[in-house]
Amino acid sequence: MMMDVEGKDSDNFVALVLDAVNEFEEALSEEKRLRINTFAFPGPHLSPGAGAYAPLDFLEIGLAEKIERDVQFLLIVTEVDLSSSSLAYTVALPSQLTNVAVLSSKRLDPGFWGGTADPPRASGRLAALLLHSFGHLLNLPHRKSSDNVMYPLERIEDLDHMRELCHEQLAMMRKMLPREAHERSTRTGKFGFVLSVLGEDVREILRATVRANPFRLVLKMPTMLAAALSVTIVLLFSPEIWDVASTVSGSQITLFSVASLVVALFVLYRAFAFQTLLSRDRLLTETAVVTAAVTMLSLMLTLLVMFTGFALLMYAGIVTVFPAKLMETWPTVDPAIRTLDHVKLSLFLASMGVLAGSLGGRSDSRDLVRNVLFVDEES
Repeated sequence: MMMDVEGKDSDNFVALVLDAVNEFEEALSEEKRLRINTFAFPGPHLSPGAGAYAPLDFLEIGLAEKIERDVQFLLIVTEVDLSSSSLAYTVALPSQLTNVAVLSSKRLDPGFWGGTADPPRASGRLAALLLHSFGHLLNLPHRKSSDNVMYPLERIEDLDHMRELCHEQLAMMRKMLPREAHERSTRTGKFGFVLSVLGEDVREILRATVRANPFRLVLKMPTMLAAALSVTIVLLFSPEIWDVASTVSGSQITLFSVASLVVALFVLYRAFAFQTLLSRDRLLTETAVVTAAVTMLSLMLTLLVMFTGFALLMYAGIVTVFPAKLMETWPTVDPAIRTLDHVKLSLFLASMGVLAGSLGGRSDSRDLVRNVLFVDEES
């Protein structure tokens, strides 16, 4: 799918993409079941940030178009520069979870770098980039050979040599295509359809969740951590909270902890998830269900990591540095000096931290969090 956002040199952009698609199709000519269609999507009204466009905006548009057009894979090519969360720029972002990849042709021509314009070379580079991104959508691993299309791209010049697609990779593609290109949809019985998809795609959901890595996701939300830590520290030194430790029951604190996690999950999901889309004819697709499930599971595990970490931190602070005299005198009912009291207080503080953190986490970078959830790599 071509997305000519700025329309400054549309004819050359279209010619570049069509030439690259021809090379891409020729490289995959052995796979007879693969049908490649090229179409244009009028450039959306997007605003660049710091001179580059957010690739996740394209990914969200692409996901909607993939659902509406009922295609199994979607490779989006745009002529504008794409921003990156960790690099100066990026030329490709594949998302195996959504089976959508976003590519930029902006920097592929040597003329961009001050050399002589070379459209054939640029189209060859774009063809290599298309193959590399498509390989990621099919979960092909990287190869050490610099001539292979799955070589871990570091420089634009690497694309000049990335042409090789060995028989082993083609065989893996043939094996993965039926597994990946099995988009199902339904217009009725959506609840049963969701349960069916969750059961059949459980491996894919778990694999994508592991790739997102809740520990890495926590570190991408510093505002959430700061909000949670500030609330827990303030509450720890509030006398009224120690009454909770001495009087609340274990079942009550468990129920409160679970409720806090559910509320926090709802808040974060609303902030960072892609909307579960229906096509215009009200079809719910397998990709939409899997994407929502992975997002929810990843955020839930992230909250559990934060909850566990804050509970352990609070307990360690209570038993090591908190004055024992205050444990005895602050509570108005009974002294909170037992280990069970300390555990209950730690769980309560962790629950409050999760709630406060989820509200603060909404202020964290939407693109950074979504990048961890939905993108496999930045090339």
